[in-house]
Amino acid sequence: MWRKLPQPTNALEHSLDYQHSPSLRGRFIVVGSFTIILIAALAIKLVFDYSERLADISYDRLLRSALLQMDENVGQEKGEITIDIPWSAFATLAQASEDRVFYKVESSSQGFITGYYDLDSTPALPVEQGSMQFFDRQYSGETLRFAWLERYMTEPDASGTVRIVLAHTRLSREEMAASVTQRAVELITLVALVSIVLLVIGSQLVLRPLHRIEKELEDRTPGDLTPLTLKTPRETYHLKMVINDFMKRLQTNLEELENYTGNAAHQLRTPIASLKALAENARDIGKPEEQHQALEKIIQQCEALSDTVSFLLNQALISHRLQSKALGLIDIVQPIQESCRAQALTAFRKGVMLSFETDIEEAVIVGDTMAIEQMMQNLIENAVRYSDLVSSGERKEVIIRITPLPNVYRVQVIDQGVGISDIDKQRVFERFYRGRYDIPGSGVGLSLVKDIASHHKADVVLSDTEPHGTTVTVDFPAFQYTGDHL
Repeated sequence: MWRKLPQPTNALEHSLDYQHSPSLRGRFIVVGSFTIILIAALAIKLVFDYSERLADISYDRLLRSALLQMDENVGQEKGEITIDIPWSAFATLAQASEDRVFYKVESSSQGFITGYYDLDSTPALPVEQGSMQFFDRQYSGETLRFAWLERYMTEPDASGTVRIVLAHTRLSREEMAASVTQRAVELITLVALVSIVLLVIGSQLVLRPLHRIEKELEDRTPGDLTPLTLKTPRETYHLKMVINDFMKRLQTNLEELENYTGNAAHQLRTPIASLKALAENARDIGKPEEQHQALEKIIQQCEALSDTVSFLLNQALISHRLQSKALGLIDIVQPIQESCRAQALTAFRKGVMLSFETDIEEAVIVGDTMAIEQMMQNLIENAVRYSDLVSSGERKEVIIRITPLPNVYRVQVIDQGVGISDIDKQRVFERFYRGRYDIPGSGVGLSLVKDIASHHKADVVLSDTEPHGTTVTVDFPAFQYTGDHL
């Protein structure tokens, strides 16, 4: 009966919609690639900093060695501080062939001794006698690496301090750092590219369970709504369960629709056939009085058919509303009062007194106002219809009562009518079931009452009214106010 929907006739529109749809795989690859590139950039920055520190450590050792050799050749001759700069000190620094060396020697008592007079000899850190300092500083328009040392004179007749400053250009240091960085960058770039390639390949493998689910659904026959049974990873397990739950609900709805359509067709076929027979009979009657009676029966049959169609439409509307609209907080006193007002005139015309009794002003539940109102109209209409069958001398009254009980609000519709037999009590909530065909009705009203009550998690009970009649009791769960709902 149920067939697969046809593919879109507009292929261009379908193609454009597909092209503009966001790609889960594309997002996965973009985010993963961005993360890899960010990590690679951070790694390159760390390697660059490390290579600079490594170059400084390596060449600072040469500076230290050269400075100590110069310090060993500081002496005093005829009361003056002298220094004989050894060739070996500059030979040590000559390992960096492209760099240049600057130096300055001075003392606290004698001042400038030798070297470059304008070379800044101010230490970068607080002075500690005999402690060597290394720092970078500008000189002659370029950055130099300085080695700085100041100590007390140790000769017997000498006093004060001597300060030695040795500066070295950074060309070799930068070349060494660049060489280390270049090799590291090449390796990191290669690793990043391989990681991105593996990410692209892995994204296809990661999304394979979704493609399996898609293929299984596409390969199914149009009416196959059985649950998915294929094995899936944990990440797609909940998706599979949601699809299964949706198909289960869809299968239930389709079965209900098929049953409802079949039953409705059966219920409509009978009055339509009866209406046709009455019309043919009226056509063949010659006497005006008998023809008038036949037309009256046709009108009655039309009214019954109209009531049946109205009930069917109301049931379809309420069923759709209950499935598509979320329940909210409502006060059931208001829709029950509205139902009483709607049925008051009909009850009055049939000589039935309609009473509404309650001691509370508010009864809050989780529900739907329209559905509650429809349910109460069906119950009141049934009660009025059965009350109209009792003898004219007896009291005809229908009481609608709301009673607060622990955790529930009890709604009762009490009539003094002819009542319902115990056998019929077990089946009156079945759709299209009618215990008595001498009473007008469609057999839909009480089944709709049962559906609405079930959707509101309410219990429906039928009992006998003394001395005769029926009492319908519906217990609605009361809404419990907490700190989150004030």
